[in-house]
This record gives sequence, structure tokens and C-alpha cells, in this order.
Amino acid sequence: MRLKPPFPFSVVIRNVFVDYDNTLHDSDSKFIAQFEAPASKLGLTGRELWRLYLFEVHRDIVHRWYPEKHDDREFHCRLIFQKLGKPYSEGLALQLISAFERAMEECWRNPTFFPETFLFLEEVSKRYRVCLATSENALQKASSLERMGGRKYFACVLGDHNIGIRKTEKEYYLRALELAEARAEESVMVGDSTTHDIQPASEVGMKTIWVNRRGEVFSGKRDCEVRDLKEALRCLDHHLF
Repeated sequence: MRLKPPFPFSVVIRNVFVDYDNTLHDSDSKFIAQFEAPASKLGLTGRELWRLYLFEVHRDIVHRWYPEKHDDREFHCRLIFQKLGKPYSEGLALQLISAFERAMEECWRNPTFFPETFLFLEEVSKRYRVCLATSENALQKASSLERMGGRKYFACVLGDHNIGIRKTEKEYYLRALELAEARAEESVMVGDSTTHDIQPASEVGMKTIWVNRRGEVFSGKRDCEVRDLKEALRCLDHHLF
């Protein structure tokens, strides 16, 4: 666990905003499984195709150069074929898009939560106001967590249904704070994505805990870097004043 830098001693944390995909829920596993069939036709594994889609295409190209294409799956497919040096196949692209949509639905219909997810939610909900901060299917994801956990965890649920701004934008977090009636300096964002969770939350003055399960390298600002939610709990405990 890395603290960079420690929270100021004058800060009292009252609100914990937490991401869903790959923070509370193992969403990667759903996409890898669904991508196996189209990947085999491209000479790849499901894991290799998902990594190509997420990192080399979605984050490195679309986020940086074509943000207006964020939800354009067909555009993503064209970039994948270009990256692989293969002629574009409409049929295979449609298969890949269908696999993506099935994986999205699996993330809340048939969830696979990380082993420490419910311990984390149980503990933080005793001490803080907890808000789920995600994008698509936010209400369904919250319902899935609370159904499996057997109790209510979230004071508010934030996503496309009430924010409608991409999580990569700081305006998402300004609106999230407004809806949660929370002050940025009293709030922590816990998430796995530097582009969706850590950077934009930091920009509006929130504290951040980066759940770096993949062992990625990130030189930007974060207040705490952890490997899982157990370490995230210890990070929060360290800053209980």
C-alpha cells in the first residue's frame, strides 16, 4: 500500500464514493469470457482481445483522440481490425459488439464480486455515507450488490440515469457531489481506473484511493494506491481522525 501524499490531518472524511466495474466487481472476467469466440477467429485469446479493446483502442485512441466515439462500438471494431492489420469484417464486428453487450449485462445479471467486496462495503457503510459512482446500469448494479449482500449499502446511486456525463469528465464528479449533498474535501473516490475515477475526482478536490489490481503504472496524483479493497479499508482506517 502506498500513500502519496497522506491526507491532511485537518480533513474529516464523511463520504466514500466507490466505483463498480473492476473495483467491486470482476468485470474483466465477463468480457474475457464473452470475447473468446470472436477472439478465436482473429487468432487471439479472449484476454488478448479484451486487453486490445480496452487499453490499446478504447483508452489510448478513443479517449485521447475521439472522445465523441466513446460509445460507438462499430468504430472500436474498425480500430481493432486496423491494429491487427486485418481486413474489416462486418459479420465478425457484429459478433464482437454482441459479445460486448452480453458482457455488460452479465456484470449485473450474473455478477462475480471480488472476495473482499462485501467486507469492504459492510465496514465503510458503518462509518461513512457510501455512494455508488458508476455509469451504465447503475441502479441494477446497486440492486445486485444489495441483494447479494442482504442489506442496503448506498446512500445514493450515481450513473447515467441521473448524471449523464462521462466519468472521464470532472463535471461528472461535480454533479455527483451535488446530488450526494457532499463536499469535495470531505469525500474520497475509490476506483480502479485512473482516467474514470482518480484523475477527474482529484481535479474537483476529492481524495482518491486507486485500487490498482492490474499493477499498472501511473505518475499522476492519487492519495493512496492499493492492490485490493482490504488495503483500501486500511487506507481509510489510517485517515480516521
